[in-house]
Amino acid sequence: MKYQHYLIKRKIENLFIAPFIGIGKLIYLLKGHKKQYNLYYFFPFYHLGGAEKIHLQIAQLAKGQQAVIVFTRFSNNEGFLNEFKQIGIDIEIVSAYTNNNILRLPLNLIARGYYASRINKDHAKVFNGQSNFGYKIAPWINASLQQFELIHSFNSFSWIRIPFISYYTKSIMISENKIQEHISQYETIQAPLNLKERITYLPNAVSPNLNSLEKQWVAPFKVIYVGRGSAEKRIPSIVALARKVKENKLPFDFEFIGDVDAFLPADATNYISIAGMINDKELLNNNYQAAHFIILLSSTEGMPLVVLEAMQNGCIPIVTAVGDLPLVINKGNGFLIKNSDDTLVEETLDALVGISKMPIAELQTLSKTGTEMVSNKYSMQKFAGDYQKLLGL
Repeated sequence: MKYQHYLIKRKIENLFIAPFIGIGKLIYLLKGHKKQYNLYYFFPFYHLGGAEKIHLQIAQLAKGQQAVIVFTRFSNNEGFLNEFKQIGIDIEIVSAYTNNNILRLPLNLIARGYYASRINKDHAKVFNGQSNFGYKIAPWINASLQQFELIHSFNSFSWIRIPFISYYTKSIMISENKIQEHISQYETIQAPLNLKERITYLPNAVSPNLNSLEKQWVAPFKVIYVGRGSAEKRIPSIVALARKVKENKLPFDFEFIGDVDAFLPADATNYISIAGMINDKELLNNNYQAAHFIILLSSTEGMPLVVLEAMQNGCIPIVTAVGDLPLVINKGNGFLIKNSDDTLVEETLDALVGISKMPIAELQTLSKTGTEMVSNKYSMQKFAGDYQKLLGL
């Protein structure tokens, strides 16, 4: 389907939903809102996850500003909710109306009219962190107002957003490789050339670690997985790897940190330890510092924040060659694994066999090189400055 067909489809949909938008506008006229905002953040979730942590970092830059965060989907856990609250700006959790659910569709449509009216009345900017609801209100917001979108990877949202990209002042992307995939997509669907010019690269960043400890490189080495459970993370493959490590008596212990229980095989605890969710930043850093390797065997990624955080804490990455990871990880700071379901476990096992034979001094060099690279390339100071300038904070 070509770009023009997406636009036609959107316009037809807008004709059908216009009455609901009108009801939402009427509700706003009758109810109004007490507080005016200069910036509306639309985020789907506050549960634990790399994308959600990046959203938190961006929202923290609005501390002291007239800003509001609107969460539009049901979250799987409390995750970063407390950290979002600590920012001190207002939070609205409206998933009871806006969650993607056919039974809630009429409420979702009405809410689009309500929020668009609020934004228009406030003359506010909009920042959409891959919220489906955030995209769907875009056509109803005044063209004079600035809207920004954040894209973490090339995924289903890369197609959901197509009918709405003309409304966005800037399309922020965190992955250089994914930018090229989106440009190829634009060319394939024959999107206007000026839309490519709106793409802006703003990489992820990590806060400076003020409590760094000297890592003790003594076997058995700890390999950690940090993140949520989802199919693309290939958690069963990591468990299968841990099983083979144990069978081959290699000097590695595996630990999972995050909400992963639903994706673990029944016998997983025979081969790995499970720390569960860790929300506290200092406690998570302690876990990074106690570990030697971070493992991430995803089938797709943008530029995963957990890898940068782990490397900052001296962990050596063992990761699949997806997203921007091949641009960041090399033989001087970690290990890249071919992104293939057929060979994934065996190739990673071979890498661990090789690692087990490496001199400690060589492992220490890999660790130090990675830490220095993250500190130099993924500066929180630059991250903050770029977003503050973009959003006028």
